[in-house]
Amino acid sequence: MDKTTYRRAAVMWSFIVMRQGDRLDEAAGEYNKALLDQFWIDQRDAGTLSEDWASYVEQEVGEGMNWWVTWTFGADQYFFLAAAAQLRKCVLKLPDDELPVIPNDRMILLLRNFTEHWEDPTGWSAADLREWARALRANAAEAGEELPNPCRPLPGP
Repeated sequence: MDKTTYRRAAVMWSFIVMRQGDRLDEAAGEYNKALLDQFWIDQRDAGTLSEDWASYVEQEVGEGMNWWVTWTFGADQYFFLAAAAQLRKCVLKLPDDELPVIPNDRMILLLRNFTEHWEDPTGWSAADLREWARALRANAAEAGEELPNPCRPLPGP
């Protein structure tokens, strides 16, 4: 293929990355709201909800976590990573165009491969991501910090 073809593809994938980024941002917001709502629902259902919060939960809390929110977030994440990987591929084919370096270039590849090959937890992308996560936790511990649990809502201020 010639450079013009790669340039056209890069422009197309740039547009798709932006569109998918918007969709992913919206889906992440819905997912986070559902996760936080689920926290309040669980407190209410367990009988541990403070009376001070009862009216807030009654008026403001939605359905909580459900399959639609989870699947939509997963699908939007998958398609964002697929588009980002395609854009990365185009940029790498145009080394003489003085395009900016893609931040976290390798992470895009690892995440895209991991989401594509989710059924193989022993694959090279999964292994590299686990190593990256270990290093991230170690760096946080060295700095005296603790990373938030990704399965729970973020702590409040």
